[in-house]
Amino acid sequence: MPLLCIAFVYIFWLSLQGIHSALANFLSQISIAITMVFGSFVAGGTALGGGAVAFPVMTKVLAIDPTTAKVFSLAIQSFGMTAASITIIFGGIKYYRSVVLLALIGALPGVAISLLFIADLIPRLMTKSLFSVFLLVFAITLLRAHWRGKVHLSIDLSCKRQNTLVVLVAFLGGVVSGLIGSGADIAIFALLMLYFKADLKIATASSVLLMAATSVFASLINYFYIGNVTAEISQYVLAAIPVVVIGAPLGAYCCAKVPKSVLLSFLLTLIGLEIGFTLYEVINVRAY
Repeated sequence: MPLLCIAFVYIFWLSLQGIHSALANFLSQISIAITMVFGSFVAGGTALGGGAVAFPVMTKVLAIDPTTAKVFSLAIQSFGMTAASITIIFGGIKYYRSVVLLALIGALPGVAISLLFIADLIPRLMTKSLFSVFLLVFAITLLRAHWRGKVHLSIDLSCKRQNTLVVLVAFLGGVVSGLIGSGADIAIFALLMLYFKADLKIATASSVLLMAATSVFASLINYFYIGNVTAEISQYVLAAIPVVVIGAPLGAYCCAKVPKSVLLSFLLTLIGLEIGFTLYEVINVRAY
């Protein structure tokens, strides 16, 4: 099933542009495509989402506007993380189904409210800093999970208080997703690991499914209602599609197979670099 979906996406990608135009756009946006080689792997194999790579690289290395980076991140995650989700579901990778379904009740309204009413009010540097803060929370969650002993392979949501907590945290994560292109996945992952003492790999798969649905919903709002999917963003997305539909499922598969210590080291290195770039930028702004 995953291979069939990948083949369908490639046929759609080529028929939409034509072989010559597709290859020409891919080469002209090669920096975006290379970025998403790593971004899609992270999106499929971790709770960070592709935006964890795309957003900082685009805003801090490629000097692309944060709003453009956010819209692109949500759009490309709609392809990559959906492909990863198909791999998770049909590949028999475990996830907390009840948590994902409940979290969607909070995440979807949260991202909609954020995109429609909040996103334009937040300064650019604050948006970048918010992303780094969320990554720091994620890093702390990973470290605590690594040193913890017993984990729960199943989660009981029979308590009304727990249900409300999942919806509320997902809502706040959805709001953040509307600002930086990722957040619902990180928020629910942190809740699963710290509050429910969930298994790292099962929690990761659950967060991927949640962010895939959130990204698709947010991208539909961006495209049909807000209308901020510009020609530039469309070119970025078209250049990245052939990369992410392979990279994200591969990330999901590898996450389920590699030792947790390897995954932890990779993520902490990525987070450390991103936070370091943000601190450098904040210090420079204050210096001027």
